[in-house]
Amino acid sequence: CCSRIALIYTIVTAVLWYHLNNNINIITSPSERVMTPEDTLHHNNRISVSLQKTPVSAADSGYYTRFSQPDTYLCGDEQGKQSLPSTLQKYFNFIASIQTDLKIIFVGDSISAQFAQAFDSAALDEAQEDSVCAKNIFRPDGNRPSIIHICRSICSPIRGGGVSAFWRITNLILKENTKWPSRCTGFFRHWNEGQALDFLNHEYNSTQFVLPSNKGVSHQVNRTTTDYFQKSKLASFKAGNVNVVNGFDAAVFRVPHGWLQLDYIDSARLIETIETTHRILGATTIVIPTLPMSNNVKSENDWKKVTQINRMIRQVARNITKSEGDVQYVLVQEFGNLTNQLLMENAKNLDLLSLHQRDIDYSREGWEVDVANVFLQRPPITIKKWPPSYSQVCSSLPSNRTEACPGVKISSDGMHWCVETFGGRFTASIACLLGCVYNVARPPTDEEIRKCEQRCNDQFMSLNVVRDEMFKN
Repeated sequence: CCSRIALIYTIVTAVLWYHLNNNINIITSPSERVMTPEDTLHHNNRISVSLQKTPVSAADSGYYTRFSQPDTYLCGDEQGKQSLPSTLQKYFNFIASIQTDLKIIFVGDSISAQFAQAFDSAALDEAQEDSVCAKNIFRPDGNRPSIIHICRSICSPIRGGGVSAFWRITNLILKENTKWPSRCTGFFRHWNEGQALDFLNHEYNSTQFVLPSNKGVSHQVNRTTTDYFQKSKLASFKAGNVNVVNGFDAAVFRVPHGWLQLDYIDSARLIETIETTHRILGATTIVIPTLPMSNNVKSENDWKKVTQINRMIRQVARNITKSEGDVQYVLVQEFGNLTNQLLMENAKNLDLLSLHQRDIDYSREGWEVDVANVFLQRPPITIKKWPPSYSQVCSSLPSNRTEACPGVKISSDGMHWCVETFGGRFTASIACLLGCVYNVARPPTDEEIRKCEQRCNDQFMSLNVVRDEMFKN
């Protein structure tokens, strides 16, 4: 009782009614849906993905940016970003739509928020316009009030009846990092169990969230829980079939390495983070993306440490001890591998590679360390404290290397990734990995999980063209 009263006073939420103004509707009936890859999405599918090729590059469709906040991370034409070269567009020329009854929460920093919002786009369609997302926000710049960052959000129900949530935590989820009360600000580096309890106590209608008129709500992000969301909840009660989240099936935790000293990220702290995530959110399946190159990587030594962290993530995922009622599966999403390969291919287009570097075997372990000098090529003179690499943000090199280059739809700033480009592969990858656990007739063995994980990463987290038979006709 007391904890709930405290939450009412310490947690401010905002409600946005999400309209999908894109008329793409690519979910088919279960008998028609294409499952991906083989043996990962079958039986009684608790999560499924439908893929559709786009007539233009997926980066130009706007499909994954419907709910994107802040808009400073966008990579559209209006932001001066050019499309990928045709040689690279073929890897990203599709969109993915999700259907699931799973409750999934994304946890991490602003990069995690980007892809949580992309997942929301993939899991909400026009038939679910009455779904609602409750949000907890902050504005980092008083001079630009339109720039909004999300601390917490929860969408329910998504297509299939499930839940999609996001929790901003810019630290590892350790006991030493707890703090009361919680605050939604850019530099609040802590977490507490009251925040988790707020997710678990969230109530929603299992079929349709009936809301009062939403005129102008999308611009009224300061409306509070008591002012608006409680009215929404009451309307949902009247419709019947009210559910409470109670616990999540899966959590996607991104290590917020840009906020941390690299030496702080070790296996003991990662294991505690995994176990705490399960304890406070109920998730028995944890997905951890590997870390990509970013503008926080300042030197070759930093890059070596990042690759060592990625190896540590894989080792923890394979060695974590399972017990009844505890974390059952830790899966690795090889996001770093996908971005590294794309940066190398763009570096080739920019003619940044020496002759012997152009023939890279991406299957060889450690190849990314050998080309650190390519990833770290940056403007020699810049006003930015955290300058991006040429291969992250340039479609061509300026004649004067001190000038800004024409942008490309890979990264907006060297830290955040263009969801317009990566949204399809990221979303399909999450569905595929969770399908390894939840779309099988019996609990998979460790060997089966690793084989399935590898197939998902080979298909979606590397520059492999998605096979034609995997697309909806």
